[in-house]
Amino acid sequence: RGFFLSERAIRYHLRLLEEKGFVEGHEKAGRTITKAGLEELSRALAYERVGSILTKYLTLAYNVTYDPDRDQGEVVSNVIMIDKRYLDDAVKIIVNLLEAGLLPSPYVKILDEEEEYRDVAVPKGKTAILTVCNLTIDGVLIHSGIPLILKYGGLVQFLKWKPLRFVDLISYEHSTVHPLEIFVYKRATSILRILESGSGMITANMREIPAAAREDVLKMLEKLKAKGWGGIIAFGMPNEPILGVPVSMDRCGLSMIGGMTPAAAMMEAGIHVETFAPHCLTRIRDMEIVTKLT
Repeated sequence: RGFFLSERAIRYHLRLLEEKGFVEGHEKAGRTITKAGLEELSRALAYERVGSILTKYLTLAYNVTYDPDRDQGEVVSNVIMIDKRYLDDAVKIIVNLLEAGLLPSPYVKILDEEEEYRDVAVPKGKTAILTVCNLTIDGVLIHSGIPLILKYGGLVQFLKWKPLRFVDLISYEHSTVHPLEIFVYKRATSILRILESGSGMITANMREIPAAAREDVLKMLEKLKAKGWGGIIAFGMPNEPILGVPVSMDRCGLSMIGGMTPAAAMMEAGIHVETFAPHCLTRIRDMEIVTKLT
């Protein structure tokens, strides 16, 4: 940021941080940041972190290498950590979501206790489920030359199996936290009710694309659908609102099922979950179709 700091000033501030418990000294080996220090970093300077979520998501989407034609490459994955006793119940929920068209992709990866994959380490007694995030579809569109703008995360009301409207919205551009996490941990969803009756609330997000690219997007979505992908809630016409939300001039709205949906459904079923969504890139060849696990 252009501030000049002498060695003496740095030592002084490090000593203050150590007194507050934010860093830990190791004599001549230097200092390391503590858990309290990491927590402080995640909470401080909120205004400067506004929009950081959007940047993180677009970076993950840009790093997607999945090619629908070859069915190879890396996808963005969400990590759901549960007690291993509930694995069968969790898989059943994911299968039900897939069959109802409420899942972006049919692929999952299961990590057993004390197993590691990329930067995911599973504690003893736990199981990790990696599901494909809808940011993967955004990544495929971006690499097809289609620009998009992530706009909102929110809750969509379903009525008799049809998406009716967004009932709540949080802007990605003006948030410091994952919008969908707020709705999930607030327990504002009723996804299991949708699976039973076709009516309820589900997490979803919305992005805008140029109206001129609409036909190209439709072709790509059809190509993905042929590979078993889904999770598209609504795709609006140019300059027309989508699920009650207006779009910018000469753009179309595209709404997809949120990546937190499986975790939210598990929470509704009484399964305690820890979520990290979106979390990392996963090779599609390391995953398997969830219906083969039942």
